[in-house]
Amino acid sequence: MSLTALSRATMRARFLALYVAHARFREDSALSEPLAREAEPVLEVLATALSSGALHEGYALLTLLARHAAALGATPGIALTLVEAICGALQEQGLAIAPSQREELTLIAFEGYCAARDDRATRVLREQAAEGQVSFPIAPGCVAIFLAGNHDEADLGPTLERFARDLLHAGTRSCLLDLTRLTRPIEEELARAVGRFCGHAATLGVCCFVVGASEGLSDQFERWEVSRGPVMMVDDPAHARSLALAAAGHELRPARQWPRWFLPARRSLVR
Repeated sequence: MSLTALSRATMRARFLALYVAHARFREDSALSEPLAREAEPVLEVLATALSSGALHEGYALLTLLARHAAALGATPGIALTLVEAICGALQEQGLAIAPSQREELTLIAFEGYCAARDDRATRVLREQAAEGQVSFPIAPGCVAIFLAGNHDEADLGPTLERFARDLLHAGTRSCLLDLTRLTRPIEEELARAVGRFCGHAATLGVCCFVVGASEGLSDQFERWEVSRGPVMMVDDPAHARSLALAAAGHELRPARQWPRWFLPARRSLVR
């Protein structure tokens, strides 16, 4: 079935009218115009495919339409609204839609909507986890950064850049970067993010001591010539802490044992 410009405009107008009539929530009603534009290729493909029964392309476009609606903040009821508006617009052109086909359209619309909401929730949680990485000073001029969790370069990149800016503003002289709590293997993209951070630290004159670096990360650092700056790979966290403190002009000493006669007398609680 070939569609003319008039029939496409008629279907779009019918879709928009039915969408407004079936939208039950204010959030969904506010999306009538953008979704009507996005629905045009869905209507055109479905109108052409209904005669042949090959609806796979139309189903794929409907999935994208439902995902787009979810990204715009629509409610779950948008799936039913979209299907009602699409089926009504197609029937306006004299195209018959079987009950089984309507059910398939409804399931696909819900699937696309739910998949987009799951992706959005996962993305927000990953961003929050990446932003919640721990950084704190352990001595004047010495900062410790502990990276933990399952992250990729897109997650940790902005956080490491923020940490690099903090080194500059705080006048840091040395930095302990602990990677031992990362649950995902440090692959090339994440290694590049860590390498950029160490490169920024080296540019600022900050001695960076990296704990938990894999052999692959060390090799990549050498290939990128990061290790020629003030960056050192250390296996033992305690040793790395001592080196970082020493680079900032501090020294760890054993706690002094004060003589017992110097300590104040204990008061007995028993009378």
